[in-house]
Amino acid sequence: MKISLLAAAVLFTACGGEDFLETKPLSIFTPESIYVDEAGFEGLLVNLRKNLRNDFYGESGGLATELVASDIAVSANKATSALHNFDTQVLPSGSGSAYDVHEFWDRGYKQVRNANVVLTRIENGTFDSEEIKNAILAEAYFHRSFWYFRLVHLYGDIPFLNKEYTEPKIDFFTHSRTSILKKIQEDMEWSVKHLPVKADPGAVNRASGYHLLAKIYLTNHEYQKAADAASAVIDDGIHSLMTSRFGNVASDATYNVIWDLHQKENKSISQNKEGLLVVQERYGFPDANISGGTQAMRRYTPSWWNSAYMKDPDGKRGTIDTQGNSFVELIGRGVGYVRPCSYYNYELWENCNNDLRHDEKVNWFPVTKYIYNNPASKYYGQPVQIQYTNKTDTIHCWFPFPYYKVYVADEERPGQPYGGHSDWYLFRLAETHLVRAEAYVWLNKPDKAAQDVNAVRTRALADPVDAKDVDIEYILDERARELYAEEFRKEELTRIAYMMAEKGMNGYSMSSFSEKNYWYDRIMAKNELYRPGNIFWGANTFKISPFHVLFPIPSSAIDSNQGGVINQNKGYVGFENNVAPLTVIDDNQ
Repeated sequence: MKISLLAAAVLFTACGGEDFLETKPLSIFTPESIYVDEAGFEGLLVNLRKNLRNDFYGESGGLATELVASDIAVSANKATSALHNFDTQVLPSGSGSAYDVHEFWDRGYKQVRNANVVLTRIENGTFDSEEIKNAILAEAYFHRSFWYFRLVHLYGDIPFLNKEYTEPKIDFFTHSRTSILKKIQEDMEWSVKHLPVKADPGAVNRASGYHLLAKIYLTNHEYQKAADAASAVIDDGIHSLMTSRFGNVASDATYNVIWDLHQKENKSISQNKEGLLVVQERYGFPDANISGGTQAMRRYTPSWWNSAYMKDPDGKRGTIDTQGNSFVELIGRGVGYVRPCSYYNYELWENCNNDLRHDEKVNWFPVTKYIYNNPASKYYGQPVQIQYTNKTDTIHCWFPFPYYKVYVADEERPGQPYGGHSDWYLFRLAETHLVRAEAYVWLNKPDKAAQDVNAVRTRALADPVDAKDVDIEYILDERARELYAEEFRKEELTRIAYMMAEKGMNGYSMSSFSEKNYWYDRIMAKNELYRPGNIFWGANTFKISPFHVLFPIPSSAIDSNQGGVINQNKGYVGFENNVAPLTVIDDNQ
């Protein structure tokens, strides 16, 4: 039986007489013997850092779920386990979907629990200096704040755990999202003063703390503080946008700085001044190796090789996925778990002119580059003529993609690559500029907003935007161009949806948040594949509703919490049992 992380932090087993009531460790390595000094707590921090990685690896889940719950994409994989119809697949009880929306809950609370071990036990530790102790505390606050920032924009009002629980607890209550955001703002305001200015790759530095704090300030409508926090990163004298060639192929004029920025060999090197927090994942190192690697070439590229779809003009199989085929090795054996809509594929790039992010010579893979790679076809080596393929199936097998982002040489499957092992950006300075630009939009300072947007655009050789054209919509467009396969897109849209509802903008309000919100309206405006009336694949049709702005609280968490009340989100079974959320965070919950 699956036990909710909120229902039990630690389980003890006892039987027989009174002697068995005393906990007898099976090993000398108990929490009391480990978490006593810098080395012991550092072990916990390493684990917290490692668990920042999971969204970016594997063929589905994590970031893929965020993208298909947004204005960017749908899942074009035809498997029934892929997420197509949110009404039937996104449920409190779960659905067995490859895009399990409950994974965020389980993973997030696991990391909150681990961070709380540090925060609760650190006063009993011995350290060489107060500075070392405070740096450990500061990183623990970062991790807890990071996960709560994500959780409240996926689930809304949720319980806040403010300490480590060392015995079963089944009487949690929900806290309001606003009280949680206030708490993590206070925590991060302390944290940024004590995080190290410089840190090893994968560890949390001060710039990462300010980046997160800037986003929290934005969400709490403290726009000038958000701009100031972003400026603390942009102006720190350590980080800068990469505008010159660097890294493993810097001497090869075929490529450009955008290509350099996203190659796995370059993401964590000292030359790269743009990465703020880069999660670490390396092939051949057991402690830094995620099974299967990124699978970026499987997740983000179409099923172009599928015999059922890609026919040549004679009706015969035009494309193959045979190991060692040069075209397979070039773009990988994709399955389209993330299939961008026309907004990302085409609309964003209209009049893009010299934008390196859409450079079809190197960085962008347009549909005109697909070829018949089946030697048995008399059209071998010629461009695919898509009119000979079923139109609906092109959703699955035919779309462009940002090659520079998803190409990852695959050490395990070089002849039929899925996308190998690589570090990945969690926070990057380009996003910091766009966070500050958004703050300036809310502050009604379009000139300053345009300067930040154009810092990103100029690096990509894109035409600068006029200040009069920079608004929230444009910021989201630029985020999509720059941060595809990096940003948690669903959370960004939900964050802005909350902000607009709290301000009463454009007819939105908190009282009708689950019925009418910016997240849903933006999806309907941009992602044509989710629009009502567009029917694809029969029972696998794409469908999403306004209340999916928040994912359901897992029923396992609610049902096992028999002594308290964890609220369910509106639109899901169990909402009728809700009570008013707590608004004060303390240790007495």
